[in-house]
Amino acid sequence: MPNSEKSESLHHKHHHGHGHGTHGHGTRGHGHHVFHLHGTRHSHSHHGHSHGSTHKGRLAQHTMHTLEVARFDVAVLALYFNKAEARDKFCRAIQYFCKFINNGQPGIAYDIEKSSSLARKAFRIFKFVNDLYAFLTPPPERVSILMIILGKVKNLTQGTFLFLDQFSWAAKTGLYKDKKRAEQIGKISLYSWFVSCVANTIMECAAFWKQYNQISHLPSMRSIDKFEVRHTLPIQKEHRKKLKKIRRLELAYRDKMITLIKAFMDLTVGVGLLKLKPKIITPRVMGVLGFLSSLISCYKLIPKVEEAKKKTPIYRIEAYESPQ
Repeated sequence: MPNSEKSESLHHKHHHGHGHGTHGHGTRGHGHHVFHLHGTRHSHSHHGHSHGSTHKGRLAQHTMHTLEVARFDVAVLALYFNKAEARDKFCRAIQYFCKFINNGQPGIAYDIEKSSSLARKAFRIFKFVNDLYAFLTPPPERVSILMIILGKVKNLTQGTFLFLDQFSWAAKTGLYKDKKRAEQIGKISLYSWFVSCVANTIMECAAFWKQYNQISHLPSMRSIDKFEVRHTLPIQKEHRKKLKKIRRLELAYRDKMITLIKAFMDLTVGVGLLKLKPKIITPRVMGVLGFLSSLISCYKLIPKVEEAKKKTPIYRIEAYESPQ
């Protein structure tokens, strides 16, 4: 056999062998990801067999892709509920939803509310250490003295609330026998939480106002015709930077607005728990506001896609690579 024909035959066998490897193992060659399936064959004799192999390869690719998407979604859920804070806020949503249903009246919803509240207290054991660490941490640079004071007040009062709340948990479980002292401690802890809500609301108002000023001082950037910029070739770099800056500032502004609304909700719930306005802030009003505030907290704790990809080994495609 001539050298040219021999090399062509070897080249054909080489490609044919790799085609069978792709169909059998779900990878191309060595070290390629599962999403690199093509399902193509270099066969010159059976066109129908090649078409069937291509269809099977695409079907296998679609199946593996669907499986990986499902595994990633489950991995994000596992990462989300692995956080103690996420479980706490989820229990808080159940607690205030039941408060809205029972409206302070005894029943099944009332019992679920009390059990959820007790479960949340168990989640918050030694959580005051985080606020103690934040209180002892030096403040960042270029921050006004008022914001520094408010931040330290928030850390101190919230840490006090979490510390005293452990005595309330001990009293409800029967470990602490002095009920009168436990009620006094519980009231002090509620006032501490209310003061922390006041400080947090003032800080969020200042942050929202600062973000609003950044948005309002960009009239020239807002007037950019996005449609024209996207359909102009080539897109100018200056316009692209302006658009990115506008999107980033708008997202930050939206996030600050949601955070500020949540702060006012928590402040109103604190007024209701202390019974400062019992005729206006009823248990049903507290239930609605507490439930919505808990949903916002649950939403903010959802991990980002980049974070999920880094922290979920189940999603790493390298586990499905063909052996070397």
